[in-house]
Amino acid sequence: MDDDVLKRVGMWIAGILILLLVMTMFGSCSVIGAGHRGVVYSSISGVQQQVMTEGFHWKVPWFQTVHKFDIRTQKLEVQADGASKDLQNVKIVVTLNYRLDPMKVAKLFQTVGRDYEDVVIVPAVNEAVKSSSAQFPVEQIIVERSRLRDLIVASLTDRLGRYDIMLEQVSVTQIEFSPEFNKVVEEKQVEEQKIKTAEYKKKQAEQEKQTTILQAEGQAEQQRLMKSTITKDLVALKWIEKWDGKLPVTSMGNAVPMVNIGTAAGDGQ
Repeated sequence: MDDDVLKRVGMWIAGILILLLVMTMFGSCSVIGAGHRGVVYSSISGVQQQVMTEGFHWKVPWFQTVHKFDIRTQKLEVQADGASKDLQNVKIVVTLNYRLDPMKVAKLFQTVGRDYEDVVIVPAVNEAVKSSSAQFPVEQIIVERSRLRDLIVASLTDRLGRYDIMLEQVSVTQIEFSPEFNKVVEEKQVEEQKIKTAEYKKKQAEQEKQTTILQAEGQAEQQRLMKSTITKDLVALKWIEKWDGKLPVTSMGNAVPMVNIGTAAGDGQ
């Protein structure tokens, strides 16, 4: 074997050694970013319970792997199917904010894995919705929305707490009923509106009738008062107020003198 071949082989070996050294150096460290925690898995001893916090960490290359978990607040929206107390189908959309217990992520990884949303949270929401919606008749689900939410929160807190998943906020963002029930509700609302309209018209007619009666009574009272206040002196006064100062003339051209009939009659007595 000549010198050139030996040099080439030596260069290949040196390159491989350098590559292995670089890989070993990079494989010996792990950086945990802000808002995350690291869980170490060893091919020899399994999941390590000591959790890596934010920053730079050493690990055994080739044998240890670091799995990173986001411990910041996470948002998840789940559409769940349920049934009311009277067995009417209902779809409820639940939006929840949650976060992982920073010191318990190793246990979560060991018992559930990384897909904890699909394995734990979504099934928990479905079960919470089913058990909670079954407490109400279908017509009360909208009215009792806050109580429904409280029941869902209580159920989720218990179920997720077993896996050290902490709830921060839960909202019932949407409630949908079956098309058949929606049709029944719509027909009921139409009938109720017809009844309200009929009652309104009836009350309006009664008010108009009462107004007419009051107007008639007022006019009758006005006429009675007018009759009680009319006297001969008042009639004579009105006649004098309207007289133009001219005496009435007969067909012969003679003026008719004004005579106070009441006074004349009194003088003759």
